[in-house]
Amino acid sequence: MTPQVTTVAPETLVAEAIQLFGEYNIRHLLVTDQQGRLAGVFSDRDALRQMARGLDPFATRVAALMRQEPVSVTEETSLQDAIELISFHRINCLPVIDADRYVRGVLTTTDLLSTLYRVLYWLDAS
Repeated sequence: MTPQVTTVAPETLVAEAIQLFGEYNIRHLLVTDQQGRLAGVFSDRDALRQMARGLDPFATRVAALMRQEPVSVTEETSLQDAIELISFHRINCLPVIDADRYVRGVLTTTDLLSTLYRVLYWLDAS
């Protein structure tokens, strides 16, 4: 998982979220409430779909487009279970939260592919 997560508040403008995607070279933003608990996930694809439909990114809040109650995991979730969730739900990120829904990190398909690459490289070198 990636422990350094870029988060936004639900009232963040979509235009600001799009700027963060480019600035941090990321595809997902975790949306948190004022206490830092997970409220949703907003992806670059969410923004793109809505902009294609004529959305004004300077007048629309992330809360209007974010995925509420996203599929998430805890730090204790097995890698196998996380991969199954990503595959079954056809998603590209899993917020990692604790029992009180505080964000601890995010697990992305990029994280998984990076790990797979290192394992394959290690096996090949053995």
